[in-house]
Amino acid sequence: MHPTLRELNRQALDPARSVVVSACAGSGKTWLLVSRIIRLLLAGVAPSQILAITFTRKAAQEMSGRLRDWLRVLATGDDADVRGFLEQREIARDGMDAQLQRARELFEEALCAEPPITITRKPLTISGSLEPARNVTA
Repeated sequence: MHPTLRELNRQALDPARSVVVSACAGSGKTWLLVSRIIRLLLAGVAPSQILAITFTRKAAQEMSGRLRDWLRVLATGDDADVRGFLEQREIARDGMDAQLQRARELFEEALCAEPPITITRKPLTISGSLEPARNVTA
């Protein structure tokens, strides 16, 4: 039996796992990747140790903006909203109080980090010649 989307998300959000996310447009990659960055920060990973690579400048900007917005929500939102946010990202209820306090600190930590979290695009490279192929006869 194939794992459910929720189980795949749970695995991808687990900071103890190394993951690669590949999916079609509109499938929730940005949500998943930025949620994973939040989970890594909650687990104590230094912002300077986080690198997210995407294929377009627009996607990198969207990820950076969403991360900034979500960190602000975690810092300033009311407890019920922040708990709901953390539950959506598979934070266990039994450790919620500790994670809630940690979540409140992430915005300042990420903002002041040197070097900061890196979210960038991978430049496309072309190998081989751009000249049209020629017929070669022997």
